[in-house]
Amino acid sequence: MTAPRAAIRGLDAVRGGYTSDADVIVIGSGPGGAVAADNLAAAGMRVALVEAGPEVRPEDMGQAPPLFLARYFWEGGMRLVGGDAPNPAMQGRCLGGGSVMNSAIMLKLPDWVRAEWSRDDQLGAMFDGEPGTALDRAFERVFARTRTQPTPMTVMAARNLRVRDAIAAAGMHGKPLPRAVHGCEGCADCITGCHSGAKQSVDRAYLPAVLQNGGQVFTHSTVDKILVERGAAVGVSGRVIDPDGWQAAGKFTIRAPRVVVAAGVSQTPVVLLKSGLHAGHRVGASLYAHLTGGIVGIMDEPVDPWVGATQGWGAFSEAIPGMKYESLWAPPSLIAVNWGGLGLDFLRSVSEMRNATVMAMVYRGKVSGSVAVGLNGHPRMTLRVPQDEIKVVARGIKTAVDGLLASGARSVGTTVSQVVPERFTDTSQTEALLTDKLRPHHCHMTFNHMFGSCRMSADPKRGPVDVDGSLRGVRGVWLSDASIFPGPSAVNPQATIMALSDIISRRIAGVVA
Repeated sequence: MTAPRAAIRGLDAVRGGYTSDADVIVIGSGPGGAVAADNLAAAGMRVALVEAGPEVRPEDMGQAPPLFLARYFWEGGMRLVGGDAPNPAMQGRCLGGGSVMNSAIMLKLPDWVRAEWSRDDQLGAMFDGEPGTALDRAFERVFARTRTQPTPMTVMAARNLRVRDAIAAAGMHGKPLPRAVHGCEGCADCITGCHSGAKQSVDRAYLPAVLQNGGQVFTHSTVDKILVERGAAVGVSGRVIDPDGWQAAGKFTIRAPRVVVAAGVSQTPVVLLKSGLHAGHRVGASLYAHLTGGIVGIMDEPVDPWVGATQGWGAFSEAIPGMKYESLWAPPSLIAVNWGGLGLDFLRSVSEMRNATVMAMVYRGKVSGSVAVGLNGHPRMTLRVPQDEIKVVARGIKTAVDGLLASGARSVGTTVSQVVPERFTDTSQTEALLTDKLRPHHCHMTFNHMFGSCRMSADPKRGPVDVDGSLRGVRGVWLSDASIFPGPSAVNPQATIMALSDIISRRIAGVVA
């Protein structure tokens, strides 16, 4: 069920500016913000949920992907991360945030990552509790609310099954991926929403309850500053932005003694820094990301890759800790860039698309970086990718290429450029991926999994956010998105974002976590 449209303050309602007041303001309506708003409103607090982007219109889902990106992603889906491997970061700018346009994969934080965070940043207070642990109970609540379940075999279709076979041929054990979807139709259009309403994005799973409990939801409202008086938050101010041309259409101010920031790993530090809240210069001082790779196998028989669950099958590597493989699809107008070539060569390769099987590889590499405010007011992100980690990425890509070739692909292309062949046709050729010539900038990636720009730690020297989610140096400000992760999660982060937000917001509201 989507939120009642009349109850959401759309552009017509906020154009020209507005003022309001609340008990708590939540900045950002994505996985972290929606969960926080839900818990706080359920506890009887007057909630103002502020979203920079518009509500996604059903008629825009599944159609004209470039236009969808232009309207519902930050910087048209081309927000860039600089550094050793300059690549885009596709970040949602709409009601429901990234949950609207991701593949809805929901995985618990692995025990080994959880143990690392507990040891290095002393997050036991966040995770522990009896009976069971607070984090485990939060995952259970989130999975129940989003109707998370393994992807049914009935919607796998040929593409996911070919990935299943490749994973098995590579010596790994795969299985259906758990996803926040109920009644999936296998349309493979997750990146442009879910026109059938099956995907349980947070605008469907959480925001109706926020509204029913009296919450106010403001769209098209970009927060520029958290207002602080005498060391405590008293509200926020910002601009109403019309997505037709992205021009300012008014100003707004909301007053409240509590602010929960869930604007995303790149936008959250920008809001804080513009507000003069740097927490000992630790805000934005760190940034982590999963390294990725794409592999396209061309089979002899038609696959029709646009049929079947977007990402239905996956596996974790036992040989390379922190490496995950999964099936993938996206609209041809977006994914075809991976076919390579220009002009006539490109058109010839696109003719093979019907026979394509696409795999994605995600790796928890030792990557570090930072987020600052750019001259245009947008995030300026940089990442440093060690050469040794690129070698691990190449090993992972080789495993996937070998698996596809062994399971019947007549040729396999990768997203590694310049130093290896465009296509592999035999496993004897794939040693080329292990070349010493490979550098970070040769690997074409998308940094869609980023973390830790405002990391949470008991040690103020390691991060600006305390173990209860509160920002150091100011009263009444909490964070509840991927920016608080002490490091990469090794899995798709949405479920962990939601679980941590569930704990933090329940404790703000005085509810047992």
